[in-house]
Amino acid sequence: MDLRQKIRDEIEAVGGRHDEPAVYDGPAGDPGLAGGPGSISWEINGDLASISLAGSAAVIMEVLHPSVMAGVSQQSTFRTQPLLRARNTLGYVLRTTFGSTEAATGVIEKVKRIHGRITGTRPDGVPYAALDPELIAWVHTCIPWAVMTAFDRYRRPLTPEEKDRYLAEQAVIGRMGGADEVPETVADLEAYVEAMRPRLSVNAQTREFIDFLAGDSDGEFRAGPLGQLRNRLGLSASMLLVPTWARHLTATYQPAVVQRAYLVPNAHLEARLVRWAYPELPCHRMAVARATGQAAATPSTAVA
Repeated sequence: MDLRQKIRDEIEAVGGRHDEPAVYDGPAGDPGLAGGPGSISWEINGDLASISLAGSAAVIMEVLHPSVMAGVSQQSTFRTQPLLRARNTLGYVLRTTFGSTEAATGVIEKVKRIHGRITGTRPDGVPYAALDPELIAWVHTCIPWAVMTAFDRYRRPLTPEEKDRYLAEQAVIGRMGGADEVPETVADLEAYVEAMRPRLSVNAQTREFIDFLAGDSDGEFRAGPLGQLRNRLGLSASMLLVPTWARHLTATYQPAVVQRAYLVPNAHLEARLVRWAYPELPCHRMAVARATGQAAATPSTAVA
């Protein structure tokens, strides 16, 4: 097996292939929810390297909200099925961006139905509900924020206008998911994050979650010392995409010399390898064919 195929197989083993006709085929000319082939969302979210580099940072930022963390800790399968959780998260981004309008809407509605059953009480006694518009807005915002920053840093610089356009395109998905306040410009994003900052914290659940991501927890997913070091450096590299205060809060901060000598060069190398092995996502290719009418479209099938 050649190196390119080996890397592709490793990527698909973790994130899946994302080539389901029921999601990405559909009526000819249908651009989906995020704007179609001419949108900045299709360019950015079509770059698997940027999504991969942003993934850990986006997830860690999400769970800095203690209500989100409580829901993940108490009611998710991340401890027993981490690959499935990673695949579902990536799938949500790709399906809502590149799926047909009907299928992408179905994905959003399915997630809302699941979230409607998730309620509980945080360790500090505060009740939470996954359909709380504030929580949905925060979780939604963390993903495009991190992906956009990764693309800007490791693919090509984005203009302020492109960043604003991307956030506005992605905001459509956030609002459909039930979010209340969704930033649509960089200025809105900066103000929103600052407004949310006092509500974010690290507690025992957060530390346990980060340790799990690093392979430092009991069970079948525990890594050896070198594996844990590599994983923690990977988390630190992803967290370079978010503000310094968040890196200090999550104990993922690394000195400038480590950033320059290892984290940033390694991130650039990882991005180049992913793009070399996976220059185009199957879902992107299928969505372009659907939206432009370049291929015979199949009847759309909503995702239940």
